[in-house]
Parts: sequence; structure tokens; C-alpha cells
Amino acid sequence: MKKRQGPGRLLFFIFTLFMSLCFSGCFLFDGGKTVEKGVLRVGMNLNIDKLCYLSPETNKPEGFEVELAGLLADRLDLELEIVDTTEKNLLKSLDGRIYDCVISGVGLSQWNRIHYGYTDAYLDLSLAEEQTEEEDTRIAIFTRKGNSLEDTLEKNLEELKEEGTLKELSVKYFGKDITT
Repeated sequence: MKKRQGPGRLLFFIFTLFMSLCFSGCFLFDGGKTVEKGVLRVGMNLNIDKLCYLSPETNKPEGFEVELAGLLADRLDLELEIVDTTEKNLLKSLDGRIYDCVISGVGLSQWNRIHYGYTDAYLDLSLAEEQTEEEDTRIAIFTRKGNSLEDTLEKNLEELKEEGTLKELSVKYFGKDITT
């Protein structure tokens, strides 16, 4: 006499498959969380005059984007950690989850918009005298595609624009308002 197999065996199989996917890391969802709890880790190339650079006096990060990153971290109630990297590796290291976002003079090129999450532009460097015409001059914050941190950063960035804080920073570092 053959026993009937109930739905229990199928449910057990589905549960086992689900758990194996979760533990293997193939079923990841970051939900907008930062790489490290309580820390906003920002990738920057600290060789960009006025935007993000190392102070010759203190050897500490300074510039428009350094202050912007600090303001955003404060609004998110997170500790700011700046990761200095080369221009070539800025977005590659974002892919590798080395940091949460890139705030480092990265333009809104078509390729960047296709492959990454991004905020609206916050500066237009074409309004600064020293820019060349071939560069993509509207710069934004970049995140991993699909990370809801993008929306949170956008909301806070918009508030900083409305309050006039970005304009003040722009005048401080560029001598005029080049915000968008």
C-alpha cells in the first residue's frame, strides 16, 4: 500500500531552497542600508580643488563636497567616513560595496545614469571659469543602483538647497553660486 505524499514535502523543499539562497548571498536586498551600521561611508577623490581635497595645513579633507557629505551624514544621524580613492576607481569601488555613495565631482554622463543610482545635480561646474567644454559639468551623488539610500540622499539634498545651505557653500568655495 502506497502512502500519499501531502503538501508538507513540497513546503519543506521550498523552505530549504529559500534558506539556501539566503545563506549563499544570492538573495541579497540591502534596503537602503549603509555598508556599516551607523556610518555613512563616502568615496571621494581628494585631489579636486575646491570640491574635495586634503588641506595642506592639517592634511584633513576639506572642500564643498566634504562639507556636503558632513551635512548629509548629520541629517541621517550617521558618522561620516571618507574613503579617499582615485578617480578611476570611484565608481568601481562603489560596485564593490567599499562605500555607500560617491560625492566627488562625478558628472551625470549617460553611462553613469544607466549603471548607477543618482540624485539630481547639485552643482554645474560649467558656471565655474576653470572648466573645459568636453566635461560633463552637472555633478550628482551616486549610489548602487536600486539602493533606497539614493532617495534618502535626494530628499536631504533638496532640503539643503531649499534652506540655501548649498548656495552658501558654493559661494564659500567658488566665490559665486554654481548650484543647480
